[in-house]
Amino acid sequence: MLNVKKEKILVEKINNHLRKTARQLLQFSTIDETLHYLVGSFQKQFSCDYVGILLRENGLLTPSIKKGEASQLERLFPLSEDQCFVHLFHKAQNSVEDNGWKECVLYEGLLAEDFQTWFTVPIRHDHERSMGLCVIGFHSSVPLLQDAEKLFEEFGKDVATAIDLARSKENEMIKIKGLQLLKESAYKEGEALEQVIGNIVEQAGKGTNAEKSYVYLYDEEANCLLFQRPFFGNVYAAELIELKEQYNLKEIFPYFEQPGGPKVTLPFVVNLKTIGVLVVEKQEPQAFTQENLQLLRFLSSHVSALVENARLYKIEKEYKSRLETVMNYQQNLLKQTIEENGFTQISTYLSRAIGTSVFLFDRFLRPISHVMHDPKSKDAENIFACVERERKFLLQQKDMVCWVILDDTDQLGVWKIVGGGEILGYIGLTLRKDDVDLVLQMMLNFVRNVFAVQFIKQKLGFDVREQVKERFIAQLLDQKIEKVEKIIEYATTLNWNLFDSHRIGVFSIRNRTENKGNILESQAEKSWIWDYVRERLSKSEEGIIFTRKDGYFLVIVPESQEKSNKDYWSSLYLKVKKVIKGHRQTMDVFLGTSQTTSTVDDYYLVYKQGIQALNIVMNRFPKKGFLSFDELGSDTVLYYLSDQQAVTLFFKKYLEQLQKYGREKNADLFQTLRVYLQCKGNIKETSEALQIHRSSLKYRLEKIHDVLNMDIDDAEERFNLMLAYKLFDYDVLRQGEGRNDD
Repeated sequence: MLNVKKEKILVEKINNHLRKTARQLLQFSTIDETLHYLVGSFQKQFSCDYVGILLRENGLLTPSIKKGEASQLERLFPLSEDQCFVHLFHKAQNSVEDNGWKECVLYEGLLAEDFQTWFTVPIRHDHERSMGLCVIGFHSSVPLLQDAEKLFEEFGKDVATAIDLARSKENEMIKIKGLQLLKESAYKEGEALEQVIGNIVEQAGKGTNAEKSYVYLYDEEANCLLFQRPFFGNVYAAELIELKEQYNLKEIFPYFEQPGGPKVTLPFVVNLKTIGVLVVEKQEPQAFTQENLQLLRFLSSHVSALVENARLYKIEKEYKSRLETVMNYQQNLLKQTIEENGFTQISTYLSRAIGTSVFLFDRFLRPISHVMHDPKSKDAENIFACVERERKFLLQQKDMVCWVILDDTDQLGVWKIVGGGEILGYIGLTLRKDDVDLVLQMMLNFVRNVFAVQFIKQKLGFDVREQVKERFIAQLLDQKIEKVEKIIEYATTLNWNLFDSHRIGVFSIRNRTENKGNILESQAEKSWIWDYVRERLSKSEEGIIFTRKDGYFLVIVPESQEKSNKDYWSSLYLKVKKVIKGHRQTMDVFLGTSQTTSTVDDYYLVYKQGIQALNIVMNRFPKKGFLSFDELGSDTVLYYLSDQQAVTLFFKKYLEQLQKYGREKNADLFQTLRVYLQCKGNIKETSEALQIHRSSLKYRLEKIHDVLNMDIDDAEERFNLMLAYKLFDYDVLRQGEGRNDD
């Protein structure tokens, strides 16, 4: 009876103590204070040899607060939950009851400490996951009561509630402290990025009692993290961290958003985009707690916008400064345009302004001038060679800018210079495509306009000279020259002696894929190509006059110049053909050359001779491409036969029947007779030329004899037949010229 009474008194004592302890726990603001009081009160009230609080974190049991010594037990921690009896976290356990958990590692640790009496209490709410365990041990035997187990379980629930409350209070305190830090770090309009970074690293370092604190900001263009100044403490960190294909910051920074180590890293995030990181370090063996992490996370989440605002303000300020600089450059460039007619000074000024080498090309991508940013550089010839290799590609591009790869790191941007709707030239700059931002693009647009003005000024002067020259040539090539004195006077200004013997070459350019519906565009393209030919050959063919008349392109060459090379004209034709083919493969070029002049009055005649030779080569010998008037022989007379009726009657008498028979019978007797006459009646040569057997040829000749009813081997008849063929060819040629004229 006495034992029952003592037991009730003991139970009441325990109950009162635990209620008192639970109420006291509600007064504390931090988890650390809560747990210290819990452990201290247990040890004091019940004279425990050991009291410890084990908290669950990431699947591990980790000691938080303890009173007393238990070295054998503590060496097991951190301890995996999987190595512990599962019911430990659901109900109170003790050393008296045998619950079948003898293989539990925690149980083995308690036995190793030689605790005679011990019990464990789960820290948890009803039906919720346990936060951890309270472990109490006695080296001497202490009687445990049956009802005490339920009291301890209720106490565990009270402790869990107190911990939740303490955590809530801690979070509130962290927010208050973080707000105070934010207030001290608040961004003021116009404040420099360096000031914002300085406030952040100082508050982060002092707020967590850290040794050092610093910031990296992300550079999107370079795809790297850049170290920012100022920093807090003695920091020795890399100035740049290249990311390349590495975007997992956890692999770059240890303890990324993780407590428990001497370093912690928090990201700056704006609109789900990481703009940088905050790194805070303590001196080992100190470690960052969960509370430190929460404070830094709160700080970083709120200052990210401040950092971004300061960064954007800095960019805007630099942008404004660059715009002002660009405006000053534009004013100076405009002044250069007014004062200078050339390009050198403008190119030099531009090179200094944007810090790059400048290359200027004409509309055919031939170098005009260049200015190297580094005067000692010898890369100019290499760049010219690269442009020459890519010339055809660049000339065909429709975009205003193209990029030429110079090597693994360097590029050449090539911009078109356009004025009056046509390309006047090109400007090349040695910079990378990624370096051309909006401000630089504005600068380049203005520069292109400046160069366009210079090109137009030069072009106007050149066009005036060309127009005067073409009027002079037009008068010289008229059938009757009215003002010989004026022509002689102008020829003198060209340093050209009219009275020397000259030969005229007449060129025609034809596009096999020409759009017949757009004649103006076709003619403009041909004129452009001829200007290109003239520009390419004028230096190597000194003394030649390049001009145009009646849609033909002319070259007037002194006889003395062509005498030095017996193949002069065929060589010139091949040069022109090569230049044109280099521009467009579908272009065909033809050349007819005249005889030489003796007097001023001969220029009209030789001009017509060149046209005649050109027409014959275009219509009869297109594959040959080049023909001299001296090679025409009797063709020169036959070409000028103008009595169409006489030609028709002559053809009708000699060849019409043969042509008609061939159409009706599908037999090529008309061509067979032509080849037979050209081979002077030689059976062997004719059969080889026609690629037919002799017997087949003889059969055809007999049929021809029957159709024409004449002796085709008679010399007189052969002459008449050959003449009929010639007249037929020139009639076809004349009809073709009529269609071309239309």
